[in-house]
Amino acid sequence: MKRRLQLTEQVARFVDHYMPATDREVFERIVDRLLDDPEGEGTHLVYRDDPVTRGVWEGHVMVEYVVTSWFVVVIQTDVYDASRGFNAPF
Repeated sequence: MKRRLQLTEQVARFVDHYMPATDREVFERIVDRLLDDPEGEGTHLVYRDDPVTRGVWEGHVMVEYVVTSWFVVVIQTDVYDASRGFNAPF
């Protein structure tokens, strides 16, 4: 069953306004993969004491999300790249 995507306001703002285009493409590829199989290969539980919050990395893009019956809710995303100064203005 393919789930629907929901983003927090913070994630939507970051992706739309601050994330570089190449990283946005990676983010969209990650999200497409998560909608098909949110607990698939390459994903992991983020916290030891939280059985719901999952995470995945690809390249410099990190995504943390929660899976419900109908949705994948992205609660946090970030770009980690020391050569660009992490989240310094692009």
